[in-house]
Amino acid sequence: MPKRYKILSIIFGCLYLPILISEESASFQNISIQSDQVKINEESRQLSFKNDIRIKIDGYIIKGSDALLSHSDKKLEIYGNPATIKSNTIDGEAEAFVIYPNKSMNLIGNAKLVNNGNAITSNLITYQISENE
Repeated sequence: MPKRYKILSIIFGCLYLPILISEESASFQNISIQSDQVKINEESRQLSFKNDIRIKIDGYIIKGSDALLSHSDKKLEIYGNPATIKSNTIDGEAEAFVIYPNKSMNLIGNAKLVNNGNAITSNLITYQISENE
């Protein structure tokens, strides 16, 4: 791919991500995603993130190896071995997280969540991200 198309793709990605997130829901605006690599699929309206993913949502930090932000499915998927989530009150891990615009989150596959000292383990845990942390 010629260098100017790569630069154009990066610029488009920087502009597309905030628009995509703001279109989802007003409650999905306070999100930051960092990764080593970002790819845009305009046809499917998806952004894929690779390597060293770090996502901040309110007071939560989620880490993983890969992520996929899908406009059409209206969700953010994070994968890891395991992917982790931390905040002041929770500490969790799972093979995958799926986050929706209303900040509802599913921890999928070997999921473990410790919330204020209470531990839960399951193949599927649903958690609501709270802005009050």
